[in-house]
Amino acid sequence: MNSKEKFIVGVQFMQLKLSKLYIIIFIISSFITFAYSADYNSVKEKALILKDGSEQDKIEAVQEFGRLSSNANFIIDDLIFSLRNDKSHEVRMEIIRALERIGGQANKTVPALIEALGDENWEIRWSAAGALTSFGKKSAMAVPELVGLLRDPEDYVRNAALSTLGKMGPISVAAMMDEVSKSLKDSEDQLYMRIICIRSLGALGAKAMVSVPLLIENSTHEDIDVRLESVIALRKIGGDDSMPGEIGWLAEPDEMIWPKVGPKMEGNFLMFAEAKQMVIYAIVDTLLKSIDDPDQRVSYAAIKGIANFGKKALPIKDKLVDYMNRGSPVIRRVAIDTLANIGEEADDVIPDLVTALSDFDVNVQWAAIQALRVKGNKAVPELIFMLEYDDDLLTPNILKTFAEIGNDAKGAVKNLLIILEHENPQYRALAAEALGEIGEPSKEVINSLESLKDDKDKNVIKTVQWSLNELRMIKNRRDNED
Repeated sequence: MNSKEKFIVGVQFMQLKLSKLYIIIFIISSFITFAYSADYNSVKEKALILKDGSEQDKIEAVQEFGRLSSNANFIIDDLIFSLRNDKSHEVRMEIIRALERIGGQANKTVPALIEALGDENWEIRWSAAGALTSFGKKSAMAVPELVGLLRDPEDYVRNAALSTLGKMGPISVAAMMDEVSKSLKDSEDQLYMRIICIRSLGALGAKAMVSVPLLIENSTHEDIDVRLESVIALRKIGGDDSMPGEIGWLAEPDEMIWPKVGPKMEGNFLMFAEAKQMVIYAIVDTLLKSIDDPDQRVSYAAIKGIANFGKKALPIKDKLVDYMNRGSPVIRRVAIDTLANIGEEADDVIPDLVTALSDFDVNVQWAAIQALRVKGNKAVPELIFMLEYDDDLLTPNILKTFAEIGNDAKGAVKNLLIILEHENPQYRALAAEALGEIGEPSKEVINSLESLKDDKDKNVIKTVQWSLNELRMIKNRRDNED
């Protein structure tokens, strides 16, 4: 048998194996379907237990209906009747779970679950609120009742209502915005409702983008908790990457998931992109202002938000530079951190970052050093240029920055060799440390460091010895690799 014939036989053998496999799969699936399919008469007969059976019998019957899932769709009317009339709240709890698993006839099931949201038993309210999640937007009519449950005395009920609202998208956003907009005089607990709804809007992320103006307004509210939750919510909405243009193709218009640019839609994409930039600008600007809030919790929440915005803060770059130069120490530091995280789009602020090395606040100085470390070799020319000023505050921090940048600062080696001869021992020690961190073990560098082994300053001697050890290890490693 030649190779071609062997190949044909092999293919036929595989086809035969696959045919047998398909038959086995069909038999198994048929068995499963048979085992779990709902026989109308037997299920209807079992439904009689809901009227006359014991509590335990009812629970077992309802659990079986739930396991049948959509196959028990025709029993929904019986379940709803028992949900409304059975005296056992344990049975009614199981009925709610079964209705959730069956998941059919939303036009009947959802109103029944909404009715259960007003039950006097908190466990029924809790179960019904959670079950509505399975019906998605079909349960939109439940939004007013779910919002009302945010006032419920039981934590479990409130949390279930919040969770379900969070999965309903724009409809729940509108309802919660309405609560936030209400006067605090409307009811005794309206302040609580405003705070909880602001928190919920933040949890919805990009889906609550439309609420940004309302949240900005509340970020200056006289109540500390309102301001705090507003700042946190703005931070979450702005930090949600499912903003317009960020993910995939459009799935559903009201889900705030927008398409990437494609043919015949460039204009729309640009509109979404511009809207996104405007929203981010407004959020970052508000967070910057909130840093000066008299309450430390609000200030910290704003700082944490801005520092993590990265490239999203690009529209407000110039304002960040302004804050970096004239704000309080805390806001100067945050502005520097944010500028560092923006990326190469903010490389033009390197001179401002170098200037910040001479800030009177040590924390701001360190923030500038770390920001320049992120910029790497792009910051080296400006740092070398500023070395010429030989400023008592600026020069030490420039030398520290070279050490932080490490090997990317090798363009500064010649300048550091000159500093090794400076009359200020602090400069000599910092220059020696930077040379060790840069890690270029040239003969000139090693000889220059060797000449300082007997320096008058003990700190210089100690730093020189460390740098020499580092450079020799690097040189040995390179020699071995060669």
